[in-house]
Amino acid sequence: MGLKTQISGHNKDIIMKATAEMFKDGTLEMLGLKTARIVDIMPTVLPVVEAAEKRVDFVFLLEDETLLHLEFQATVPEDLLRRVAFYGARIVERHNRDVNTAIIYSGRIENAPDQLQKGSLTYKATNVYLKNMDGDMEYNRMKAKNEQGEALDETDLQKLIFLPLMKSKQPETEMAIQAAELAKASKNKHTSFAIGAIVAITDKFLPEEYKKRLLEVLRMTQIEQWLREEGREEGLKEGELKGKLEGKLEAAKNALLEGLEPQTVAKITGLPLETIQKIKAEILS
Repeated sequence: MGLKTQISGHNKDIIMKATAEMFKDGTLEMLGLKTARIVDIMPTVLPVVEAAEKRVDFVFLLEDETLLHLEFQATVPEDLLRRVAFYGARIVERHNRDVNTAIIYSGRIENAPDQLQKGSLTYKATNVYLKNMDGDMEYNRMKAKNEQGEALDETDLQKLIFLPLMKSKQPETEMAIQAAELAKASKNKHTSFAIGAIVAITDKFLPEEYKKRLLEVLRMTQIEQWLREEGREEGLKEGELKGKLEGKLEAAKNALLEGLEPQTVAKITGLPLETIQKIKAEILS
């Protein structure tokens, strides 16, 4: 789920932090998922040998100590259940807990397979179809509440988050922007978190131009403040590391000028021997 816009890398964690704040202490019964209360959101980067990174949509820790793995789909890829089963196995390996997978399908999807059987391997997912949820009606209802000065409640915000996936005359892309703008206009204290959750949920299927529009909606919110603070901290860390490296390189150069052997300089500075040899070659040139 990697955003290729301004929110990428470590900043993705900010979006997940916002999502955690949005769903913590609640359930997803509104979607028809009857589970224990959500306690926290779990890390979703799963290191594997054959790829640099695999990231699932959401993994929630529930009050009963089980994990709820959510996937959001606007299409039905042929390899979906194989991928979901792979993720499920990796989640079990990493956290050693019972895992239940639910796949949330957009209102344009009528049906999809829910079970993978490959010899001794069976993986069962719960399919949730939003085709019966009227996104246009929900949008107009919540918009009217905003216009009347009435704050959206927690159930409204949950529906707002999933609005882009509900059945609508509008494409998912436009509904994502409208949902985020509606959230920002609401007086509920959790609206920033709702926008962050919308960004996270729609990241998989939104084109870059719409992701940028979503990021514009994030301006002047708690999430933008978090992003700025994170950026400042990362900048300070990068500057500190750069200063340390420059100091080591200067020390290595001076040690070589004093006649020390490259192997000795490498041990003293902690720099790779290849780097020391390159510095020596530059001195001699």
